[in-house]
Amino acid sequence: MADRVLLLGAAGTVGSRVALALRESGFDVRCLCRTPGTRNALQAQAAGCQIHWGDYNETATLQSALAGCRSLMHCAAPYPSSGLRFRRAGMLARWVPQLQAVLRLARTAGIERVVFTSSLSTIGLAHAGQSADESLPFNPRRQGGGNYYPVKHALEQAVLQGATEFPPTVIVNPTGLVGEGSRNPELSGACVFFGGLTPFMVNARLNFVDTHDCAKGHVLALQRGVPGQRYILGGVNTTLKDFADAVTTMAGISRPIVLPRALARLGGYWGELRGLATGKTSAMSLTSYYHLAYGQHYSSAKAQRDLGYVPTTDLHNAIERELRWHGAKAS
Repeated sequence: MADRVLLLGAAGTVGSRVALALRESGFDVRCLCRTPGTRNALQAQAAGCQIHWGDYNETATLQSALAGCRSLMHCAAPYPSSGLRFRRAGMLARWVPQLQAVLRLARTAGIERVVFTSSLSTIGLAHAGQSADESLPFNPRRQGGGNYYPVKHALEQAVLQGATEFPPTVIVNPTGLVGEGSRNPELSGACVFFGGLTPFMVNARLNFVDTHDCAKGHVLALQRGVPGQRYILGGVNTTLKDFADAVTTMAGISRPIVLPRALARLGGYWGELRGLATGKTSAMSLTSYYHLAYGQHYSSAKAQRDLGYVPTTDLHNAIERELRWHGAKAS
């Protein structure tokens, strides 16, 4: 069998960068994309990826795409953007079986190895002053707000608990992404601060990773990761205030005023109501609020030790690339 990888999620931020990193590493890459003409998918195609158009949740389409592939890179896990609790049951009822079905079909097709893109949200909360690592289990009592964290945890658990019926699967947990590839400038932290779109902000401890590093980490996980293990793909431990300082310095404008976190929660409910009315995801949502509420620093020591992962320690280049991607020019 050829050393061909099927990639799900090439139209997204992570998947699009992973497609390019796989090609740079010499892999034969096939991408299954749902929406023709997306900027990320076209970029992957220009890099030499084979593009199959279709929905990976359709059995016949996925079977056709899996044929002849040796590995599967699953970068298409759903994003529970709404934090309204009444939506959680529907999300779980739909998305967990979909993921399980994909991995069962992968095994039937003879896939030898899978890398599943999970999330930093499945990592438990560290004690004050410490960085979180893969040893910390998800804590539903402390991390149960909204939907993003519980749903991502349920998806990751479905992968781990299905070890005997799925192909050997390595899990990667990227932190906050900075760099090119995102499809919506309104949801880009760099663009929001650079354009002065928000006069206010809430501070929090966060970890940001360059999209290039995140993509390389996926390739390393495919090559060296141990099935059943989780690997945090992080970069720079910082704060939202310091991130905003870096971006607004490039823009030559003042940093937004830091407000109490309780006001961010009220803003999150406003954003959710606005989203229900307009059908559009807002940067101000309960999901973004909980990202701040559960914000912490992360350690990528395991990925560095076991995979040879080497993340950047300076986000300046990644911020500039993200701004250029969305048409902004740093001064």
